Amino acid sequence: MTNHPHGQSPVAEGDVVAHLGRLLAEMLELEPELIDPDLPLSAYGIDSMTSTRLTEVLERRYEVSLRPGLLFDRPSIAEVAQEVVALLAPAPGTAAG
Repeated sequence: MTNHPHGQSPVAEGDVVAHLGRLLAEMLELEPELIDPDLPLSAYGIDSMTSTRLTEVLERRYEVSLRPGLLFDRPSIAEVAQEVVALLAPAPGTAAG
């Protein structure tokens, strides 16, 4: 596992937002620019099947274990991205190098 200086995540929050936005747009057959990362996911009619699929894709891509129901608990793509980045950040006190 790679150490990251200053407790920073190896993945930028904006990258996760963009990736999740593209995935959601693809699943809903929308243009990616129509996805607002700050809009509640419920506005897009996310059901449990779509939520589960998005969660699985995120877990595989970022090698994290997300808690069940995350996409229902977090109302926007931006907040889901914050959760993913927080999971990727090294624990406080972890020495780099």
